[in-house]
Order: sequence, then structure tokens, then C-alpha cells
Amino acid sequence: MNPSTSGCSSSSKRHHPYGRSLGPQAMPALSPSTSNRVQNNSNKLNDESKAVIDEGKKLLVGSVKQVARWCQLLSFLEPTKIIYQVFGIMDSVITGSNKCEKIFCLRSEHKKSGIVCVFYEIDRKIPNISKGTLVLCTGHAKGKNKLQVFTIRELHEDKNSFDRISLVSHWTINDILISKM
Repeated sequence: MNPSTSGCSSSSKRHHPYGRSLGPQAMPALSPSTSNRVQNNSNKLNDESKAVIDEGKKLLVGSVKQVARWCQLLSFLEPTKIIYQVFGIMDSVITGSNKCEKIFCLRSEHKKSGIVCVFYEIDRKIPNISKGTLVLCTGHAKGKNKLQVFTIRELHEDKNSFDRISLVSHWTINDILISKM
């Protein structure tokens, strides 16, 4: 496999905090007073990183399978804090209990996973997209495997670019989960 096309070269792993770990041989011996200062500074950094992670909204991009999993992992967060962009195959659209409620299933390419999507036609109509089309939906999680969708568009771009972006989203989720501890 060519590293330039795989989306993750060995040099990019080297610079990411999860790319490699330093063993105890790389850590210098510290005196007790230095060790306490380092520990206090480390706690301050952890507190600061938690504040950064807790503020504002996060945009996470992934496949149907990834977003379904991420919704479960991040269920402890306020649903409006996370905006998901999910790409998948659009199934047929049906009208819900309200006339403005349109419901469809977004499936993975291999049809093993699915997310129920709800679009409300309040200020605009749902785009006319045929069943079986690769689409990108943006919205908030509403329970298990359910997404309230704000925008839907056909996906004409190379899906590989979304695979790369979803890797960054995965790192963001790891940071959120680590900060929760």
C-alpha cells in the first residue's frame, strides 16, 4: 500500500500524541520537589485541556458505523454539543407522524449498519435524492441510532477524503473520553 494514498503515513503517526509512547528509559530521574512541580503543572494542563474540550460544539465526521458507535460512546454529553456529519447510502423516505417530518434510513455501504434520520421540512424541503445514492447528512444525535438531520446533500467528492477526516474525529473522541476520566 502506498503511504501517500493510505491516508496515514508513518511520519504523521510520529507527530500525533497517540502515535508512539516513550518508555521509562526516556524519562529523567526527578527529585521529589521537582516531581511535585511537574505533577502540579501536569494537573493544570489537564484542567486546561478539559476546559477546551468542554467548551463549544464539536464536529465529528464519519461513516454510518462510526457515528452509531460514537453516539453511544458520547451519550454522557449534551446532544447539542456534538454535530455529526455522516456519510452513507440513502434509503427510501417516508412521512412521519407530522406532515413536515421526513424519515429515512442511512445505511453503510455493505448494509450492515444503519441510522434512522429525521428531517423536518420547516424552512426548506428535503432534497430530491434517489434511493441508493451516497449522501452526507449533518445533524444531532437523538437517542440510540437516531439523528435529527439539518442538511442532506449528495456526495460527489472522493470518499477517501472523508475517511481521513474521520480519523481526526476519532482522535477528538479519544481526547474527550480521556478528559472524562
